[in-house]
Amino acid sequence: MKRIYFVAIAALFVAGAQLHAQSAKQDTAKKAAATATKAATKATSAAKASHKASTAAKADAKVATAAATKADKAADKTAAPAKKARKGKRAAAKKDSTAKKG
Repeated sequence: MKRIYFVAIAALFVAGAQLHAQSAKQDTAKKAAATATKAATKATSAAKASHKASTAAKADAKVATAAATKADKAADKTAAPAKKARKGKRAAAKKDSTAKKG
């Protein structure tokens, strides 16, 4: 009879050890899944942030391009009257020299 009790107790220890190992594996799997979910969430938010930053950079680039175009047009407008003024002074100088001779 004592042997039967020892065998029964040993069987209970083995069964308990197996259940404990199985639950530990499940806990580890649950923790790993939770960690993976958190990492995926962080990666998603980082991707969203980088997308927002790239969109903002594109908008800034458009504004800078428009400003550069306006500056080029303004520079062309200021340069054009100066050329006309030079031509006018030369023509006036020719007229004056002709007027003195005559």
